[in-house]
Formats: sequence, C-alpha cells, structure tokens
Amino acid sequence: MKNSILKSRLLLLTLVMLMILTSGCGQKTAVQENNNNSSEKQEVGEILIGVSTALTGPSPLEGERTKQGIELAIEEINQQGGVLGKKLKAIYEDDQNNTTFAVNAVNKLCSEDIVALMGPHRSNNAMAVEQIVKKNRIPYLTGATTPKLAGLNNPYVFRVRASDSVVAKIVAKFAIEELKAKNLGIFYNTDDYGAGALEVIEQYLKDNNIQAAVIEGHNTGDKDMTGQILKAKDKGVDCLIVWTHAPEGAVIARQIKELGLKGKFIGSAGLCLPTYFDLVDADISDGWYGATDIVPNNPDPIVQNFVTNFRKKYNVEPDIFASCYYNATYILADAIKRAGSTDREKIREALSQTKDLSGVYGKVYANEHGELIHEVTIVKNQGKTPMFEKVVKE
Repeated sequence: MKNSILKSRLLLLTLVMLMILTSGCGQKTAVQENNNNSSEKQEVGEILIGVSTALTGPSPLEGERTKQGIELAIEEINQQGGVLGKKLKAIYEDDQNNTTFAVNAVNKLCSEDIVALMGPHRSNNAMAVEQIVKKNRIPYLTGATTPKLAGLNNPYVFRVRASDSVVAKIVAKFAIEELKAKNLGIFYNTDDYGAGALEVIEQYLKDNNIQAAVIEGHNTGDKDMTGQILKAKDKGVDCLIVWTHAPEGAVIARQIKELGLKGKFIGSAGLCLPTYFDLVDADISDGWYGATDIVPNNPDPIVQNFVTNFRKKYNVEPDIFASCYYNATYILADAIKRAGSTDREKIREALSQTKDLSGVYGKVYANEHGELIHEVTIVKNQGKTPMFEKVVKE
C-alpha cells in the first residue's frame, strides 16, 4: 500500500511539473512576440528615441548642442502630457563625427527598442548608415544636407534641414543677383557635404550661362589655403562662395584677411556657427554673408520662443545643431501622435505624410524624397554676430 501511495504522489508531482513547464513555455512565447514587435513593447513604458551624435572627438560642441536641443524638446513635450500618454526619452551613442564610429553607434542603437533614430548628422556619416536603417526598418531623421540622400530612394530617411540642392542654389542666386558678382569664386570641401553643393552651384551657373572664375577644393583638416586664395586674387574674384565646415572656414577667412583678397563673401551654415566665431576675430568675420537654418534674432514668434527657452535652460545661444534636433523631436512626436502607435512602420508612414506643421524652420512638409525643410535664412555678420536678413523659401 505504501508503494501505491508513493506512486500516486510521484504521478501527481509529475503532472504538476508538466503544468508549470507548459505554462512557462506559453509565457516565453508571449515575451518573444512582444520583443519582435516594437509597438507592443513600447506601449508598456517610455517611448525611446535613439540619437547618434558627436559627444567627443574633434567637434564635441556639435554633440552637446544636439543633445541640449533634443532634451529641451522632450522636456516641453513631456510637460504637456507626452505622446500617446507616454513620456519620450532619448538614448545617446557617441559617433565622434567619424564614419566608423557612426556605423558602430547606429548598429548599437538599432539593437535597442527605439522607435526612431536621429543623427548621425554629417553627410558622409549619413551616407554610411542609410542602408543600416533601411535593413532595420527604423525611421531616420538627419540634418545631413548632401543632395545624394534624395537619390537613394530610401523610404526610412527623412531630412530635417534644407537639402544643399535648395541651399546651394539660393546661395548662388544670392551671390549673382544681390551681391552682384562679376567674377565669382567657389571654395569647397571635397567631402560629400561640399562636393554635393558644388554640383548644385555649377548647375545653376550653367543654367544661367555664367562661368566661375575659380573653383578650388580643400580637404577636412587642411591648415593652409594660401594657394587657393592667391589663385582667386590673381583671377580678380570679387565674390567668393565658401562651402565648408567651421574649422576650415576659419582658416580660409583668416588667410583671406592676411593675403588681402577683397570682395564680398558668403559662407555655408558652418560659417554661421559659434564654433566658427570662436576661431576668428570680429574684424575677420565682419561683413560676411551666410546661409543657415536659424539665427536668434529672427523675429518669428516660434523662433523667439525656442531661443528664450533654450537660453533660460542652458545660458547659451542655440545653434543649428540645437535648433535642428529640437525641431526634429517635435516632428517625430507629431508623427507618432498621428500614427497613433509606436510601431516603426506606422511612424515612417506618418513622417512621409507630414504637412503644414509649424516649427522653428517654418512650415514643415514632406516631399517624395523625405525632405521636410524647404527654406533658408540669409544672415550678414556684424562682427561675430550673424544678423537676420531674410528667409528665402524653396
């Protein structure tokens, strides 16, 4: 009888264990399904945004301002109740403005439970990661301005600054029509950023039967531009377009002053940054024109609200990195709200249907290439202060 009781107990124990294991397997399957669906998993917590930016390396201020712009926007949005009743949160990876680091940063962020990616910012890094975001089906918002992005037909890439196909054309037209250039010179960085803009400028000149007197390239990191400047001086250049990043722009501006090249000068957005003004004296930058995204003295009420809040929180002036990704955060929040979901594909679709959204960069709307910004701010420097001249729309 004891054996019979023992056998009964063993059978009962076996049945209980089988029930537990079966129940456990069922729970595991549900978790796996949730892990495979970003929408389901995000519904129970914060909405995560991945950010790849230069927190260290040669341009850490770019990353710092990017992060500040995003955090200010997130704070404002969350104070108003968040999105879909949930709080936004950004997670950051340092890309050092380096292609290898950018690829690593994006791969790491894509493995996280993010609903979208912002940055990397520079054009060469954006080109390096666009296939990664396409493979992972993650909406990607970038400030990269190379026209090459539009030709990729990548439905996951959304540009949150005006393309150089827009900006460069406006700059060339401004130089000819308003600065009255007779002998136009062009200095450009040979990376994707500069080379892409050069193609647009050259096409505009060709369409208007204008021949540039000098077209000279330089590389990122170059410290001596005397050869290019002397060539421009020898050719009688009276107006010079400088399309490059802040460090190289500062070298060019200083050496133009030293070598006595006279004329009118207009730079790309890199020459409107605090980083640039920190590298030059006021008499060197004074009188230069620039084409940029935003300046604090733009009288637009939305811009002024952003500038006031940014100054109050950080006690510094916002630059194009701060404004670009502040604006991008609001664009993304609007898309998530319209999608009614944190599913990446639904957010991508909502981003592609963005229209008539007011922001610090004017009216935001998506074209067939995922380009969301369609205007440029022209400034003229008073010493180290870029002063608002006009907004030029596409």
